[in-house]
Amino acid sequence: MRRNIRKKTFLYLLLVVLLIFLYMSLRKSQNETRIKTKKAQNFGEKSKMKYILQWSSPNNIPFVYMGVGQSGFIQRACTFTNCFVTSDRNFFDDYTKFDVIAFHGPEVGDANWYDLPNKRSPHQKFVFASIESSENYPVCSHVLDNFFNWTWTYKVTSDARWGYMVVRDSNYEVIGPNVEMHWMKKAAMAPVSIEFKEKLKTKTKAAAWFVSNCFSRSRREIFVKKLQEQLNKYKLSIDVYGRCGTLTCSSEKQHECIKMIERDYYFYLSFENSFAEDYVTEKLLYPLKNNAVPIVYGGANYTR
Repeated sequence: MRRNIRKKTFLYLLLVVLLIFLYMSLRKSQNETRIKTKKAQNFGEKSKMKYILQWSSPNNIPFVYMGVGQSGFIQRACTFTNCFVTSDRNFFDDYTKFDVIAFHGPEVGDANWYDLPNKRSPHQKFVFASIESSENYPVCSHVLDNFFNWTWTYKVTSDARWGYMVVRDSNYEVIGPNVEMHWMKKAAMAPVSIEFKEKLKTKTKAAAWFVSNCFSRSRREIFVKKLQEQLNKYKLSIDVYGRCGTLTCSSEKQHECIKMIERDYYFYLSFENSFAEDYVTEKLLYPLKNNAVPIVYGGANYTR
């Protein structure tokens, strides 16, 4: 009798445990279904949100400036903020549901081709993004022929341009860089102010160059050596700061280094490390923002 009671009690408890397990499994399944349904609904609202997947590391430039979710667009008060950024390839159950997939150029160049998407949907746009010189980071593979829809680079002809600077007119409207630039005629320019001329009187040195890469593809270091030889004939010199020269100005004191250009130097060597079309970096900004004349050396058309 007692044995039968224990047996029935055991079966009853086992049944209760099974019912609880089934209930929890059902709840979990319902929750997962709700999440997927919500994502699918959000995805379906195309007019309201565009989803961007960073296929490469989000820590690369320019990806790092995009923010997460809508944050980057909202913080910058962009005209359009209906863009959602993520680096989670599993955000949707299928990455072909993303509107845009962005790839970091240098990573793609070194990538295992098997890591690239093996399928895509007709509505998707694949974007090649890079701020690095194409000479230093070439991407040359038949695998990538007709792979990208848009480009996001320093090139003036990119679908979306990423650059170190923009050119504005007197009304503060962005007018360049551009394929065709229409510069103001000299006769229309305002005369140089007396205050500006006074600032120039503190200058006593010919030219400065801040450089850390001593062996560049552009061979700029060889050009500087020859230029130095010619300047020596006139008792002038190029002051070279950094690991490639004899003078120092640490990065911790960058503000002081920049002010030194404004105070002491007439010219600054804005020499790029490679001859890539349209490749212009912050090296051009140092003199322009600090009352020095840039001497340029690179593959860009500096008139635009």
